[in-house]
Amino acid sequence: METPIYTRLSDYHKKNRISFAMPGHKNLRGLAPDLQQCDVTELAATADLHHEDESVRRANELLSELYGSRYSYIMTGGSTAGVQAMIAAALKPGDTLLASADCHMSVINTCALCGFRLRLIPIGFDKEYGVPGGLEDFDIDGDVKAVLLTSPDYYGRVKDIAAAAEKCHALGVPLLVDEAHGAHFIADKAFPESAVRLGADAVCQSAHKTLNALTGAAYLHVCSDRLSRARIKRALVSFQSSSPSYPIAASADAARAVLSETDYTDILMECRGFREAVSRACGISFLPNDDPTRLVLSFMEYETTGFEVSERLSGHYGIDVEMADLCNIVLIVTPWNTHGDFMELFRALRDIAGTLVPRSGNICECPPSVEGTADPSEGWYADTELVDIDKAGGRTAAATVSSYPPGTGIIITGTVITAQQTDYIKRLIGAGAEIAGITDNKIEVIR
Repeated sequence: METPIYTRLSDYHKKNRISFAMPGHKNLRGLAPDLQQCDVTELAATADLHHEDESVRRANELLSELYGSRYSYIMTGGSTAGVQAMIAAALKPGDTLLASADCHMSVINTCALCGFRLRLIPIGFDKEYGVPGGLEDFDIDGDVKAVLLTSPDYYGRVKDIAAAAEKCHALGVPLLVDEAHGAHFIADKAFPESAVRLGADAVCQSAHKTLNALTGAAYLHVCSDRLSRARIKRALVSFQSSSPSYPIAASADAARAVLSETDYTDILMECRGFREAVSRACGISFLPNDDPTRLVLSFMEYETTGFEVSERLSGHYGIDVEMADLCNIVLIVTPWNTHGDFMELFRALRDIAGTLVPRSGNICECPPSVEGTADPSEGWYADTELVDIDKAGGRTAAATVSSYPPGTGIIITGTVITAQQTDYIKRLIGAGAEIAGITDNKIEVIR
């Protein structure tokens, strides 16, 4: 019997690899036991996630109490479902969403599907580390009906949510926050304050990224009455399966309970000691950020790329990292990483560092930006064709193109493609990046 996906994943699990990637349970170490027994459907004797009975209602209440929201929901469609629900509850067709340029592609796709216009706030570029920079100042024009910020970003840096909330609320505009990578922030004072407690009107989080839940587990927190609760609930039903996965929902519930009792002291000490040891022994620097458990190792000074280092760690040492780019690798650390994990990674990095040579030039460049207001639905619903990437300049994109992870748009559906964008994408492909939205070196454009 041929089972390609099942076989591949089973083989992966048997190798006992070391994970500095999501999910946060780290290859089942922190996962609640016996989740298979939770795989039921909506029966009289079970529950219905979309029609709250006593158990679902209580689980959501406990979630809300822990984070300090007005009300919260367990989701099984990841933060993508939370992004979709927040945006759909805040805007009407034809309205404009103002979002930070490092927004996830789910933001773009939601605007395309729902007929919302999209305007991006520039985020600058950090030349020292070759990563997106901080959020630039932004104005909220009269046609903007909601603002969405991604905080923290994939590199563990947060935006000034309190200031953004004050600006939005002065004009009666709701602030939505994609906090997918910050579900653990409430666990310790060493972490930044969660956007839930900083004035955001709605916040979504991925429980599977930094907590010990199954992939797809997520939370949506609503923190004010600027969003209609009825529309939020309709959106959650509309964008998620009518038969949500109860193993995922149960794992999200369990992860909330574990988070409320987990002491992060030891893992924070491990991260701090690892930074010091790697910096001292390997000559590798770390990107300064706000999340002490998001370790970003910079290889800007060496003749290599983050993609190459990631491949060497994976292929030769059995160590998986969450993400790589032209200059860095990104590690997600949770309490279910062990001291042994860190030691194995340290030895691998020491070996790799011994083979690196100093860089003579600069490999990192500022990604091309998308300016102005876009209508993503224009590309999404148009008649389309595939054209070679070298011939796509000047054509209107019908699909969003992104490096995944982090899943932020390089080309946005409904916008005119530039030569700078296609050149940048080709460089990423040549360096080993995974590019979503390109098929056989072709881009989908409006016919």
